[in-house]
Amino acid sequence: MFVEKSGWRFYQPSFFGPPILGFDVGPNIHVARFSVDVGSPRATDLTRLIVEIRADNLVRRYEDGAQLYRCMVEGPKRLARFASGRCWPRPDDDFDLRLLHITNPKAFAGIVGSRELRSSRWNLQGTRELANVAYVYLTSLPAIEVEEDLRRIAMASDGVIRFQTTSSRLHEETLELKVYRESTSGRTAKLQVKIASNLLAPPHMLIHRPMGDQAYYEVVGPEIYRIGVRPGSALTYANGVATIDAGTLKRFDNVVVGDAASIEGLAAPYDEEETKEVVHVERLDAGLDLFEFWQNSDQVSTRRAEPRIFSS
Repeated sequence: MFVEKSGWRFYQPSFFGPPILGFDVGPNIHVARFSVDVGSPRATDLTRLIVEIRADNLVRRYEDGAQLYRCMVEGPKRLARFASGRCWPRPDDDFDLRLLHITNPKAFAGIVGSRELRSSRWNLQGTRELANVAYVYLTSLPAIEVEEDLRRIAMASDGVIRFQTTSSRLHEETLELKVYRESTSGRTAKLQVKIASNLLAPPHMLIHRPMGDQAYYEVVGPEIYRIGVRPGSALTYANGVATIDAGTLKRFDNVVVGDAASIEGLAAPYDEEETKEVVHVERLDAGLDLFEFWQNSDQVSTRRAEPRIFSS
């Protein structure tokens, strides 16, 4: 979400609720309202915003199926303190985000010297290599200074991150997820990276279904930003700006949505090849928006998701 208030800022939701669609609330006016919980990187507190979009306020369509709308936002007056970072409008109606690539001093020197941000075959968990896609990893965190910073980017000094199910049971289960082992001393060099939002891969999610309340979604690793590319590719990095040829991008027509009520569901966003807990991304044809498309009908059972494939 992009908001202009004392300069442009972007807001990455940590949680969001399902949209409520209203058809013909006025003469040919369709609206959607939904909640998003946002907070700055390392935030210990979040604030809930109510976002409303209208069918006649579509601004841009993206190659991965996303659509950008002008919106109305209900929230606190001092909204800027919950921002994930700065951003700037682009001539093509997209936005440039200011993110960081945090690495070790040797890799930092290599990036500056080569003017390339190289991709990695490591999966989100950092424990297996991917065969049909590689990712360039960026973050909204200002630095990697404490153990919690490592966990926010799916790393840990002991190589383990722990999660708990949310199933409304008397006794919940816990997952010990093996992740890339790293220390805060290994990530001391950082580059500022300005990058167009249309290059970012959509994040995976968890779905929570609390007893007696509506379901809601959690964004997995909201401080992690990935650019999916064909293996061996790199972003060009010059004057603080990262770019890449569109033909080099690797896009998927699905994202993982794990069920937070089960151990398997908690692990699903990190187990990108084996999991069956996926949802499809709908690429709407030009002239068609989400309001015109939506209907209570089967949209996914005839589709087959392309998985991220691990190397043997």
